[in-house]
Amino acid sequence: MRSKLFYLFLPLLFALSSAGVYSQAVATAAVAVETDPAKLRMASFEKVWSTVNSRHYDPTFGGVNWAKVRDDYRPLAEKAASDDELHGVLRKMLGELGLSHFSVFPKMPPPQPGDGARGVTGIELVMVDGKPVVFRVEAGLSAAESNVRPGYVLNKIDGKSATEIIKPMNESLAGRPLTDASKNLYRERALAAALNGRTGTMVKVELLDRRDRKVTVELERREAEREFSQAMGNFPPQEVIFESRRLDGNVGYMRFNMWVIPQMMKLRAAMREFGDASGVIVDLRGNPGGVGGMATGLAGLMMKEQASLGSMRSREGVTDFIVYPQQTPFAGPVVILTDHGTGSTSEVFAAGLQDLGRATVVGTPSAGAVLPSVFDTLPTGAIFQYAVSDYRSPKSVLIEGRGVFPDRQVRQTRQALLNGGDEQLEAAVKIILEKGKGN
Repeated sequence: MRSKLFYLFLPLLFALSSAGVYSQAVATAAVAVETDPAKLRMASFEKVWSTVNSRHYDPTFGGVNWAKVRDDYRPLAEKAASDDELHGVLRKMLGELGLSHFSVFPKMPPPQPGDGARGVTGIELVMVDGKPVVFRVEAGLSAAESNVRPGYVLNKIDGKSATEIIKPMNESLAGRPLTDASKNLYRERALAAALNGRTGTMVKVELLDRRDRKVTVELERREAEREFSQAMGNFPPQEVIFESRRLDGNVGYMRFNMWVIPQMMKLRAAMREFGDASGVIVDLRGNPGGVGGMATGLAGLMMKEQASLGSMRSREGVTDFIVYPQQTPFAGPVVILTDHGTGSTSEVFAAGLQDLGRATVVGTPSAGAVLPSVFDTLPTGAIFQYAVSDYRSPKSVLIEGRGVFPDRQVRQTRQALLNGGDEQLEAAVKIILEKGKGN
């Protein structure tokens, strides 16, 4: 059976692939000769419907009458006067499945390192009580230089309120089968896209400070010095953000933005460095996923015995996420931090170690978007993402549409951020130190 451990698990990024599927898509595109736009649109409709019909991991489609869906949506596809309109029809059709990782995206050249399109302000946002709040401010960028602080509320971007900016996103999310956690992640990404842009351009940002006074700053979008992963087919290079340090009480802490291959060396080095730590915190807040097989690799640095992080069921059968212990694995307590931005591979890692009793999960429920998916190219040139397996935790819990529930639920608060704290991280440290006393 073909292994699927290296399918990408990313609910929000459209370039999701395995090398084999990408090669097939390129070959298909190379022999395509049809040029009539209307015919290409209908060929795209048929390809999406038939692919789901043959590849969906559940032959019953979760109770959806997929044949009737085709009959209902084909007339709409025939009436589509443009590719964009057709793609909208396809997204609605796929929405009938009620699952993440099924969508159609316009094919656009992704930003590349050094092309000037990756200008950032240094603000990282998190939705707290329905408001976009500054979570982190990156040193060396314009937001830090302008004294933007964690806990400030984003009010306006270039004169447009945050509510206005995310209104189209909210409208597109209405009625979609997504968890509230996953919807918040979409909102954060929409606001981040408005904050960031082409290098060298300026953006006017209005914030509310700790006393809810309006503060307006002019921020320059700069290209931060970043390491990038290599492209994987149509999956473009991704920023590689990694942080590890020792906290009070000799607690090891690490966080990373995405499960991409260059992170593995950093994760391995950090775990070796933390060999004498009283415990390790893996911060997966805001981590949307990535290469699925990396979850077992990191888990192997924390497990003494072979185990499974769960399983994937496809039309072809069942594949386990087998963890093979590494030499001298870390034996101390492990805490995983989750929030609404924790998705896909991050959820596999968190749910797997939680069910195995190897880690305590702290924070808020994860996104609940955890289906292994691949992509193909449609005759219109759009990218078609579709799931090929489900995922069940070691205790056979379906995480899709549910999320990972923390062992200790701790909500992030604006006041803690304003005071320079992080209640979720502080709770994680406390748990580790308490476990140390118990020993």
